[in-house]
Amino acid sequence: MRINTLVLILLINLGCIAQQQSMSKELDYRYEGKPYYPEQFLRSDDSLKWPIEFEISIDIKDIKNIDLNNEEFNANLLVSSYSEYDTTYVTIDNDTISLLHEDWFDIYIKSNNNINNPITQPKYYQKTKNYEYLFYDDLKTKSVKLVEAPFDINWDLRDYPLDKQELKFKFTTIVDTTIIKLKPSKIFPSSYNTSLENLKEGFNVEGISYSYKYNQDNSDLIMTSPGELRGMVTETLEVILTLDRQGSWLFLKLFLGGILSFLISCIVFLLPIKTELESKINLAVGGIFGAIGNRYYVDSVLPSIQVFTKADAVSNLVIFMVFFNILVMVLQQSDKTYFPYFQSTKNALYYSIYSFSIIFIAILLY
Repeated sequence: MRINTLVLILLINLGCIAQQQSMSKELDYRYEGKPYYPEQFLRSDDSLKWPIEFEISIDIKDIKNIDLNNEEFNANLLVSSYSEYDTTYVTIDNDTISLLHEDWFDIYIKSNNNINNPITQPKYYQKTKNYEYLFYDDLKTKSVKLVEAPFDINWDLRDYPLDKQELKFKFTTIVDTTIIKLKPSKIFPSSYNTSLENLKEGFNVEGISYSYKYNQDNSDLIMTSPGELRGMVTETLEVILTLDRQGSWLFLKLFLGGILSFLISCIVFLLPIKTELESKINLAVGGIFGAIGNRYYVDSVLPSIQVFTKADAVSNLVIFMVFFNILVMVLQQSDKTYFPYFQSTKNALYYSIYSFSIIFIAILLY
């Protein structure tokens, strides 16, 4: 009997130890206070729960200075953010925590000494009878502020002049992602003014999208659990306004001269093979000078960039095909037949135009 009692006590002790170990593993140290991040003690009865979610929406009023030679653009926008908490929270232990939206995340703007107070002081709305229409679900506070400031732009010109550009408005958390999350507003999505009267002519707004990025700062260490140190991880919510360039007219402006130079070089095949040599040479010289001149014109329009663009591909294609036509013309003047197919006037003209058209279309569609 005594042995059975001892065995029972041993089993109970083992069960308690296992339960304690299990509870220890499940313990969320975010609520334990110092030294664990965010070093704010919260009881299980506290209504504040990590992570806090802020929903963000922007309304773009105007955009200026969209130019290839600029590394920034100016925007005028209203930023709205929503939270399910009031602007302050008092814990059961009577600690006061500021829940002002601007204390938890920032909008990234490019510094500019010529702009004073680019961000106005936010105006807060509480969920009351007068402002119920501003809220949804369990949200309780709304912050609205006006931002008039320059923003960075990273031009992606690989598809120029049929390119699309992304204007990014970045909201970055000031604290670790374990205690704050950003997300787009699901009821009041980001929008833009349909007129945008200062948007440079030739651009259309295609739409708004969102993306996330994360950055770990290994110089700012936080303790998330016993013996667990890591760099703070911040989250960036990007609200992306996509601009679609009206490239058809720009395309003709850039390459009409080059295409005409190619067609001029094709005319040499319409002249008799063994006669009109001087006329052929004049046409060939005119074609090559026109193609090279068009190449310089394209380079003058584009800023100094380190990527190969569609504009480069088309202008290089024009130069190559003009050179090809001149080479075939020289072969046709030779007494020997090296390439019977190309040295035929009809075949040379057909093959030159056909090849140019296929490669040209492939460049545009790639």
